[in-house]
Amino acid sequence: MDYKYETDPFPFVKARWFKDIIEKRGVRLVVIHTTEGKETATSAEDTANNWFKDPRDDNGNPKKVSTHVCIDSDSVVQCVLDNDVAYCAPGVNRDGVHLELAAKANQTAAEWADPYSTLVVEKGANVAAQYCLKYNIPMVHLSNDQLREGETGIIGHYQASIVYPPNQGHDDPGENFPWDFFIERVNVHYQERKARLDSQ
Repeated sequence: MDYKYETDPFPFVKARWFKDIIEKRGVRLVVIHTTEGKETATSAEDTANNWFKDPRDDNGNPKKVSTHVCIDSDSVVQCVLDNDVAYCAPGVNRDGVHLELAAKANQTAAEWADPYSTLVVEKGANVAAQYCLKYNIPMVHLSNDQLREGETGIIGHYQASIVYPPNQGHDDPGENFPWDFFIERVNVHYQERKARLDSQ
């Protein structure tokens, strides 16, 4: 089924692991992650090709993980189609769309504000806005209680760890992630995109 508003046609590198959904999937959350990898202009492509395409644990065994999109300073790569379920954060996989930002959860506030991360946050906000528009998701950072109560909005992976016990040990995108700025930019991109698409 078509949506009134679609996302951009991002380059696609198919993840090895995901759940193929035939019926229309209900999405209530945009979930923000960090790749914990290098900060380069090809980090999105590298993460998609070198990790999600065939993820392995430290012993070389297949690791069932995936995400919907990887985002770096200048590109977005899709790994799981929007309607399919990515194996990214137990508890919010079935009703979440997952965005991997090229960054590390332990970044300081100053590091999140450096030129590279500013571009990543900006591009991530643009992608988040597209999903908020597509799925009619409010552009708000939910509290843990709101997530627990089934409200709709944007969360960090760490919140899934707190609210859904099977998903332990994740703290991304980190305590210094610029949530206020990010949500502000999501709103700007949302309004600009909606006005442009409505005028076509």
